Amino acid sequence: MSTISSFDTSSPLPGALSNATTGLQNGNQMLVKAATQIAMPDNNNLTTPLVSTSQSLDLTQASAAVVSATDQMLGSLLNVSA
Repeated sequence: MSTISSFDTSSPLPGALSNATTGLQNGNQMLVKAATQIAMPDNNNLTTPLVSTSQSLDLTQASAAVVSATDQMLGSLLNVSA
């Protein structure tokens, strides 16, 4: 039995991919919270939510890079196993 055919598709995502997915979700939640604060007409201090938008971008880009690296790694493993 090859390792490819024994791969269980019902198993949880690999650790890195799971963490990256969580990072993408957290980045999105951070951006929504910051946008809500920016949209409030009585908010005089926009510094914190504007910084949060930048942080959410960084978090999302880093998480996307982890997804890409995981994809490349799994592809390499499949090529080696084939």
